[in-house]
Amino acid sequence: MSNETDNAGKPRLVVLLGDAELTPELRDALAAFPGVVRTADSKQAVWDGIAKQGELILTALDPSLLADLAREPGCAADGLRTGTEVRARSPQPFEPNRLYEDARTYVEDTLSEVRTGGEPDFDQGRLFAERMHTDLLRDNSLVNRCLEPHESYDLASHCVNVAVLGGKIALGMVSDIEDAVEVIHAGLLHDIGMARLPKEMLRKQGTWSEKEREALQQHPIYGAEILERCAPRCEWLKRAVLQEHERARGQGYPYGLRDEDLDPIARILGVADVFEALAHPRTYRSPYTALQALERVVGMQEEYFSPQVVSALVNEISAFPLDSYVQISSGEIGRVVATDPANILRPRIELVWDADWNRIEEPSMLDLGARPDLTVARALLDSELPIT
Repeated sequence: MSNETDNAGKPRLVVLLGDAELTPELRDALAAFPGVVRTADSKQAVWDGIAKQGELILTALDPSLLADLAREPGCAADGLRTGTEVRARSPQPFEPNRLYEDARTYVEDTLSEVRTGGEPDFDQGRLFAERMHTDLLRDNSLVNRCLEPHESYDLASHCVNVAVLGGKIALGMVSDIEDAVEVIHAGLLHDIGMARLPKEMLRKQGTWSEKEREALQQHPIYGAEILERCAPRCEWLKRAVLQEHERARGQGYPYGLRDEDLDPIARILGVADVFEALAHPRTYRSPYTALQALERVVGMQEEYFSPQVVSALVNEISAFPLDSYVQISSGEIGRVVATDPANILRPRIELVWDADWNRIEEPSMLDLGARPDLTVARALLDSELPIT
């Protein structure tokens, strides 16, 4: 983002113009790039950014700023300036995935009920799981949403993300409908025991002390106790929550169970949980890219995870999920329409915008597997896409 260049190698400054303040959602998404993204509240601040060669500048100034920029020496009428390409456009509105946001609210309400000694509505969780299963069968919008940045401590988002990823893994393992729905339902509630831990501990910057780590490792037991009290007939759910942090060779917690003793849902959620955690920031580290997170999980299979489950994750999520957008090395932007499990870095994409951010009237298909001269330069967030 900070060194975006066109195919001529010129630094590119992206200026987003609008007549309203940037939405909190868009600011949160861009917060994943500290030190790269900054806001500009004046024309001078924009030019200062240009001098820094390629920094992404956001401004909520009136759109007439573009006309002012165009009149500056060395800046053409279309917003291009010699030496640095200046792109001016309105911020694309952040379009929340309503199902995702509703599920996140459900998880937040459930955690709140637990903290105050109330009775969570687990039947509603089942309904959300069914809706999410249907959505995952239709497209990858939930997957793309769950890979968007979030704050380092956002337990509700983490739970929804694990539910989405677990559901995709279950579909990749050709699970029947009921099994897949149960995986999603358990994913929404897998960290319910965290509600009994102090928020201050969960938000702590840096690494935890040994005492804090021991307390953390009790949360699966707390979760099982909560389910025993509130949903005593859901033995399968209690089992999944209790075992989700166990690992293949007994390295997990709370009981050090081995793979052959683990519930199938717990095996799936364990992989989804670790992948999700790696792909998002924590108080003690920055996030990995989806590809880096996949590579780390693949490196853990057999020793920590079932290879069958890891294989389903790789096949279903890929480095570039279906329907996500990528920018290739030539500068063009396209939508991922197919992936090759044997070559996850070279998806098949539908080219939608050219290197100058102009929409292609008749989108064309590009198979990167057949084009060794081209590569994916980076994955794009929905909020980064051109609006033309």
